[in-house]
Amino acid sequence: MAPQTKAQRSEAAKKGAATRQRNAASDAGKRAKQATKQATSAGGEAAKSVGRAVKSAGKAASTRAR
Repeated sequence: MAPQTKAQRSEAAKKGAATRQRNAASDAGKRAKQATKQATSAGGEAAKSVGRAVKSAGKAASTRAR
């Protein structure tokens, strides 16, 4: 295989840098989406937990009233 010229090495380096930059941006977007999804899920779980606590407290109060 013939050795690369300086121009070819430079072009390959620029192409590699552009690819790494594009991949990093893509990964950052995926991480942000994942964090948003996780935060939303955590909020939903907290609401369910409060709902369950209120329900059990209501049941306990109704059994004491009888």
